[in-house]
Amino acid sequence: MKQSFLDIFGRGFGRRGLWFSAAVLALSTTAAQAASPYELPIKEHVFENGLRLLVLERPDDPRVEAKIFTDMGAIHETPGLLGSAHFQEHIMFKGTPSLGSSDWSAEQPIRERMKVVEAEFIEEKNRARNAIRQRGAMDDYRHEPLTPRMRELQAQLTALEKEASVYRENGAINKWYQAYGGTNLTATTEQEYMKFDINLPASRIDLFFRLEADRMSNTVFREFDQERMILVEQRLGDLNKPSTPYYEQMNAVAGLIHPVFWPEGYISDFYEYTRTSQRALYEEYFVVNNSTIVLIGGVSIEDMIPRVEHYFGWMKPAPEPTRTPAIEPRPGAERRLIYRNDEISPRVEFRYLIPAVGHPDRPMFDVMSEIASRRLNTAVHSAGIAASVNVNTRVVHTDRFGVPGTMNFELVLSNAADLQAAETLLENTLETLRNGSSNDELKMAKASLRAQWYRTARDASALAFEIGHFQTMDSWRRLPQYLAARDTVASDDIARLSETYLILDNRSVGIARPRHAIAAQEQQQ
Repeated sequence: MKQSFLDIFGRGFGRRGLWFSAAVLALSTTAAQAASPYELPIKEHVFENGLRLLVLERPDDPRVEAKIFTDMGAIHETPGLLGSAHFQEHIMFKGTPSLGSSDWSAEQPIRERMKVVEAEFIEEKNRARNAIRQRGAMDDYRHEPLTPRMRELQAQLTALEKEASVYRENGAINKWYQAYGGTNLTATTEQEYMKFDINLPASRIDLFFRLEADRMSNTVFREFDQERMILVEQRLGDLNKPSTPYYEQMNAVAGLIHPVFWPEGYISDFYEYTRTSQRALYEEYFVVNNSTIVLIGGVSIEDMIPRVEHYFGWMKPAPEPTRTPAIEPRPGAERRLIYRNDEISPRVEFRYLIPAVGHPDRPMFDVMSEIASRRLNTAVHSAGIAASVNVNTRVVHTDRFGVPGTMNFELVLSNAADLQAAETLLENTLETLRNGSSNDELKMAKASLRAQWYRTARDASALAFEIGHFQTMDSWRRLPQYLAARDTVASDDIARLSETYLILDNRSVGIARPRHAIAAQEQQQ
């Protein structure tokens, strides 16, 4: 049962029996590991209800970077409701009964009426499926967009939301954090996770536990339609970038079925969200046994265990949330996209499916990326082609996954006349990877990756993100192993990756060229 903010936080520390019922687990280190530059002295405690606490102690730090990760993201969405995970993030900033309402006893009955009206709206919508079904392929034709009864119920929901808004206290969560020294309050939703985070004085860490426990158990979906329109505006802003539609088309070509390749929602999706569908996501995924707290800073795990137990220990574990059953089929043919657009810079791109984090080959692709990027830059310069080189493993806007993704090799050109030469150059340069790499290339690649990691390790926020991200992808324990594996990559490994993965049947080719150039070429033919 969900409990009120006051119920949770008005009690004393009365559940001490569970404080140390599970052993505090520290990352074990052998003599060899102790000398590793990637050693992470993370301490772990898993509570009886399944909540995971990871602490990296920095005793001299007066502040603490605090993040809470939920294993839920875009890969758990349903076609027709794409973007709903991101929308969930937005509406989870709207407070709870005790944070965000001036009079919950007056607001609550209004929100209960909204549930009844929305349930009737959903029933009417399902009943009218043949009238409102989308029928156009190049337009939005349907017999009627809404039935009269649906319009009437929509108006009732709008009126009820307006009535409830009288009791709305905007930004309650933000105000509490800011009042006690919190900075950099952010939230992020990606394909595999959602996180909320804040940087606080270490002495104020209880505030993080209080607010996030309340958010997990008691979120009220206020200003639902206003947030819906904010999402629409954000999505339109993203789509107005000339490159966005191209990259989304490439994602669709490279991945056949897996939701990791799906975009962040089509405009039609945003109007399909209901409080009921979002509540279903919230109830299934935002549960204590699907969450990980990561703390880095001036706190100790011995001190944090009873505090976390106090704020989260009363929550009962829920049934394990549904995981996407999608498995990307084995590629069996080269795919090609011709994207005609006068606004985007001309470009040629090769994408190849690669393994997920947790697969032994995945760290090697980081080294290959560094080597391939340098070779392509050298080749472009030598050929006299005006182009920028972009080598990455990004899908949508995430670079690593616990499911297979892609490795992308892109040349962005100044002149569309160089497209054919650029494709040939890209193919020939990647072919050279089959011969492995020189010792100098390996040294430079590994040095660059180590420098990137050292910068991450110094930044508490970036490091906490990596720890939490690896936990949602696979396991936080895999992070040091992943980093160390990159240092062991040899020339033969680069050759094997190339021969195994950079093959024609695993290749998706993207060509972006001006529309007028296509027309002129077709006219000549």
